[in-house]
Amino acid sequence: METITEANELAYFLWSMLSGALMAVVYDFLRARRRERKVSALFVCIEDILCAVFLGALAYVLAFHENAGMVRWYSLFGIGLGGLFLKLLLGDRLMNLFRKVYSLFVRAFCLFVKILLLPVRLAAKIVRRPISVVVWHSREGSKQISDIFKVVKIRISNRLRK
Repeated sequence: METITEANELAYFLWSMLSGALMAVVYDFLRARRRERKVSALFVCIEDILCAVFLGALAYVLAFHENAGMVRWYSLFGIGLGGLFLKLLLGDRLMNLFRKVYSLFVRAFCLFVKILLLPVRLAAKIVRRPISVVVWHSREGSKQISDIFKVVKIRISNRLRK
């Protein structure tokens, strides 16, 4: 068993401050995502509970690894102080950076999906001509199928915009 010295306790306090800053970064990321995309209040509550469980587990791992599983009052103080220092140093700049990164990621993902769906679009264009010739002979069928194509086109364009 390791003896507890003042140097160990100071290191534990500094690790607590670092983990507090990390916790603030995680929560800023959640806040940024919420500001970019509106979510329901129920989802926010569930997300907050999961975040609290994750951050509590992080604090427990810190106490277990650095201080033989004993949580001391100054470790909780260090966690709070680390989060406060990060907030004072960076303010909302970190959250705004996360908002931009999140927005960029969503746009890149949508572009990736559009590129993946390009062969499907081309195949639909190729198949549309022969089908339209056959359907042309049936006025009622033509109207129904063209309405279906319009609805499908609108749905696909709406999904790609999101």
